[in-house]
Amino acid sequence: MNDIVEQFEITFNQIHQHLKELNGFPKNDNFVELLQRSKLKHSVIRVHFDQLKQYAKLRNAIVHERISGDYFIATPHEDVVKALKRIKRTLDQPPEALEFATRSVLFFKEDTALSHVMEAFDQHGISQFPIYTKERAFSGLLTNDGIVRWLSQNHNNGRIVLENICASDVLPVEKDRSVEFLKASATVFDLEERFEKSLNENRKLKAVILTETGSPDDLPLGIVTTWDLIKVDRRESEED
Repeated sequence: MNDIVEQFEITFNQIHQHLKELNGFPKNDNFVELLQRSKLKHSVIRVHFDQLKQYAKLRNAIVHERISGDYFIATPHEDVVKALKRIKRTLDQPPEALEFATRSVLFFKEDTALSHVMEAFDQHGISQFPIYTKERAFSGLLTNDGIVRWLSQNHNNGRIVLENICASDVLPVEKDRSVEFLKASATVFDLEERFEKSLNENRKLKAVILTETGSPDDLPLGIVTTWDLIKVDRRESEED
């Protein structure tokens, strides 16, 4: 077999195997079908979707429309094989989720004065802070929306007293408290799977907090929101 064709076929089949794994080895393992499913969940596939779809057409022409022996109706250009191998390398070693997280994570204890937390919102331009107990166990995610909600419920003729009010006093009014945890070494695929799963369950995942072991009792090393996922698409597009 022509060497360039062989390299193309081997790499294409390896990517096909990755797509099967990403989709839990479904009965219907048609390449384009798997590509379509993966596009909805993973940035690497989404960015390279059109490219991979064209490569699938080329692969079909090579496999199913061979004229005879090593005489193919179409053969891949060397640049095509190089591009296909780049995509495979990304699938083999996807970037870590921590690369797309906000670091370092600013967090507070439950007994931190609310006035101090509000100053931090203004100073750092961050919309949410993890809150921990004295024992450093995760207590909840305090958001600027939650604080506004609490203020609206606790004013007296427009007057609000913040004295002796702590972060823990505001946490109960947080409506959407959906937060999940991942190991800091988790891949961007693991990260995207978490957000995809919450979407399928009609549950709004506010953030994924990355810790050393993935335990809520570890201090946060990074935090990822849906806005941070935009970084994933942007990076893949720039590297393409």
